[in-house]
Amino acid sequence: MIEVMRIGMAVGLMTLALTMVAPVLAADYDLVILNGRVMDPETMYDAVANVGIKDGEIAAITKEAITGDETIDANGHVVAPGFIDIHAQGHG
Repeated sequence: MIEVMRIGMAVGLMTLALTMVAPVLAADYDLVILNGRVMDPETMYDAVANVGIKDGEIAAITKEAITGDETIDANGHVVAPGFIDIHAQGHG
């Protein structure tokens, strides 16, 4: 459950501007989300990729291997910006 929550928090940091992500550098990241299906309906990006987060912002989306201080394996999960879990919304 904690891993799912951490994925949700990291996904919350993503912006819809996936095409404007800086190129991958040789630097490590604060957080790395590996092997997730990265989806952005606005840019039509849909691929299994790795996401590198540095200083609270997405620094890289790449199919190349990357490392970071903290790593989340998102294999079998979707990593996407802006989606809301409707099951968590209150009624009334």
